[in-house]
Amino acid sequence: MQDKYSKNNNKEPKRFDPNHPMVSTFVNERNITIAKEVHAIANEIGKTLSQVALNWIINQGRKGKGVIIPILGIRTQAQIIDNLGCLEFELDTEHMKRLNEKSKIEIGFPYDFMFSDLIRKQIYGNLYSSIEYHRIDM
Repeated sequence: MQDKYSKNNNKEPKRFDPNHPMVSTFVNERNITIAKEVHAIANEIGKTLSQVALNWIINQGRKGKGVIIPILGIRTQAQIIDNLGCLEFELDTEHMKRLNEKSKIEIGFPYDFMFSDLIRKQIYGNLYSSIEYHRIDM
């Protein structure tokens, strides 16, 4: 997480062999973009990357998305002390919004098409916002 997997870092030891085919599953442009946003927020609020990332995960559960318990990947006493620092603050709404936006999953076609404003208007006219769904808590 600590810039280990940026393209310019060839010095720091990594858990993954950069030539292993599975690396692209985890070290890709989307995840690097998320990590950059975590880095930016960490710099803004004076916390470490791990603290911001863990606080973000914990806050997902607090916001009604179920129980989320992060699994810490620690190897040293310094890492556990640093990681536990995530419990000493709470990310503000703007930081949560930025992280959630960067990590948003693109569902794609046909979902994006079917739920676009154009198609909603074609199917429901101007009544879509008036419809109460029996399957979804709004």
